[in-house]
Parts: sequence; structure tokens; C-alpha cells
Amino acid sequence: MKRKNTVGLVLSGGGYRGIAHIGVLKAMEELGIKPDYISGTSAGAIVGSLYSAGHSCDKIFDFFLNTELFSYHNYTLKKPGLIDGSKIESLLKTYFKEDSFEGLKIPMYIATTDLIHAKTRYFNSGPIIKPIIASSSVPGIFSPIVFNDFLLCDGGVTNNFPVEPLLITCDKIIGVFLNSLLETSKEKLTSTKSVLERAYKITRVNASEDKFKSCDVFIAPKELGRHEIFSKTHANEIFEMGYQEAKLKLNHFV
Repeated sequence: MKRKNTVGLVLSGGGYRGIAHIGVLKAMEELGIKPDYISGTSAGAIVGSLYSAGHSCDKIFDFFLNTELFSYHNYTLKKPGLIDGSKIESLLKTYFKEDSFEGLKIPMYIATTDLIHAKTRYFNSGPIIKPIIASSSVPGIFSPIVFNDFLLCDGGVTNNFPVEPLLITCDKIIGVFLNSLLETSKEKLTSTKSVLERAYKITRVNASEDKFKSCDVFIAPKELGRHEIFSKTHANEIFEMGYQEAKLKLNHFV
């Protein structure tokens, strides 16, 4: 049942582009907009959970800046992925007073992909750290996560814009999508790799597009498409893109 005057915030996946989510949250704070519920997948699940736990935008930015998600120290050859999420799990535990959704200051929904049943599976109660890691476990790079008898991976595989839980509870919805497509040229699509990558990105965007209409405010910085999802070289620029786009789009929301 929808509650009056409740604001829901949807945070998409996007790797290190997730730093733009932090910029959006910073802008929301300055405009006096507080989310009553957050739903996130992958990078959005990480940012949303840390924010829901009460961490400042500065601290979340530092987390992304100082966490080497793709450091060789996390590599493993003994599991079905290049990176062992257990190292990330140990780090995340230091950011949460208790490993539970119930300990959050803002209710949070985390979208994951159930590999066995081929569907999106949401978590919003019980332990939170495993669902965070599962939601951001990119197939083939991170090892899948076994949790509650489910085999889980990156929520973005089945749902990169998890607005559904908020449609039930929220009066107003702000959506943030980090995977807008930039126009390209035939000259840039001359290899099998480039064509496959382009096709994959188109599929991801098209799968989410219809859901954008559910948002009262939709934030999707186009220039983010110039930044690689696994590179944080331009972290400050990515943050600023999210911040400026949110300031622009949220002016009429206040």
C-alpha cells in the first residue's frame, strides 16, 4: 500500500559509475530531499546500503576510492569467478554496526539474480552483507554467492533498474540510471568485440527503458557513457556528473 508523501529512490548498477549515485545523494541532501525507501542493484545496492546505514556521502566516496575491487589480492582460481567476494565481505562488515536490514536507518531493497531459477530475487530483511555482495557479483568476474539456499549473482543481469518494490510503497519516485548510451559510429563497430559490447549495452538499456516512466524524476547523466565501469580514474568527474544532473532535475521536485 502506498504511503502519502513518501519518496523512493532507485539506484541502478554501473560499476565505478556508481560514484555518480553519491553525487546525486549529495545534491538531494542540499535540496532537503530525504528518501524514505531505497532500491538498488549492483553498485546501486552498495551505495544505497551504505547510505541507509547512516554513512555520509564523503565516507561512501572514500569507500569507492580506496576499495580495490579488482585487486589481484582478491583473485581466486578455485571458485567459478576471478574474484573471491569473501575479501570484500570482510571489508563491508566494518561499515555496518550489525549485519541486518533491520539495523538500517532507511528501508532498503537489494536486487539480485537467482541463477538457478533465472529470476530477480529481492532482499529487504535478515542479513544484509551477503545480498550486497551477491547483487554486485558480476558473472565470470566475481564468484556467485550462496545465500539462503539460492545461488546469486549481479542483480543487473535480470533487473538493472529495480523500481518494482517502490511502486507498491512510495508516492513519489526518483530514479537514477548510469548506463545511458552515447551515439557511436560505424568506424567504431568494426570488430566482433565492439559489436558484441554495443549489442549487450543496447539490451541492458532497452530492458529498463519502459520502467523509467514510473519515475517522477529521472536522472541519467549521458556523459557517463564515456567512462568505463571498472575504472575509477575519473572518480571526481563521475561524482560531479551525478551531482550536477541531480541539481538540474530535482529543482522542480522541491
